[in-house]
Amino acid sequence: MTRRRLAVSLLAASTIVATSCKLDSIVFSGDAVETYEIPATVIPDSLHSEVQFTSGGETLFGYHLRQPGAATRLGILFSHGKGGNLAQDEEWAHAVVLWRAGFDVLTYDYRGFGKSTGKSEDETTLIADAQAALAFFAARIPGGVARIVSYGHSLGSAPAIALAAANPGMRALIAESGFSNGQAMATSANPLGFPVRWLLREPMMNTAKIATVLMPVLILHGEADIQIPAQQGRDLFAAARDPKQLQVVARAGHKDVQNVLGATTFRSLIRTFTRADTP
Repeated sequence: MTRRRLAVSLLAASTIVATSCKLDSIVFSGDAVETYEIPATVIPDSLHSEVQFTSGGETLFGYHLRQPGAATRLGILFSHGKGGNLAQDEEWAHAVVLWRAGFDVLTYDYRGFGKSTGKSEDETTLIADAQAALAFFAARIPGGVARIVSYGHSLGSAPAIALAAANPGMRALIAESGFSNGQAMATSANPLGFPVRWLLREPMMNTAKIATVLMPVLILHGEADIQIPAQQGRDLFAAARDPKQLQVVARAGHKDVQNVLGATTFRSLIRTFTRADTP
């Protein structure tokens, strides 16, 4: 090999490695803030409050959205996507839609996201944070874990699915715009054509984990999703056990499945699937 070809090869290799490190750091990092500025919301101040709990020695922050009245109802633990925090418009809107469907909701930030301390290193820390959030929420929902739905959007599908697999007593699992595994996600987000094994070092085998989930599973995905193509949602559905349900929404992209479905349809779908009106 000539010196010139060797130099080109080394440059290409270093570029790929740098890209790998960069993508991992992007996937597992969020928008850190000192104070949450919650978007204008229909939820009365008396029904939403900032909460905190610990995970791996770090302090995690979240918001508990409560339904009015004393009637027993289901809770939804919402694990959001990458790059943001719970107070950003898109993530907060997700939580509000679930609240308007009649559920208590806990939305939380992983380590290094929002006000949460520490740093999300990999899939393991995301899952640990989700487990800590579940323990916190279960202590505040009458009926505990059995009355809680694990709901994850995008990156949040990984901790949501892992949580459901590790806690078979949960009510149900919902994965919206979820991915089948880390390599498939890297491939769909890889416009430059680098070998994908270098782009994301975390395996995040969602299909393998969802195959062990024993509760009802709902897969939501936008047919027009270019960030995580709908085929990955179909792959999750194929791997899941019965009872399961797949809802691929025509014309919906990565972040607007709920909006395209419409509030009434979405509310009916989620309440029927989770048997929200059944004790």
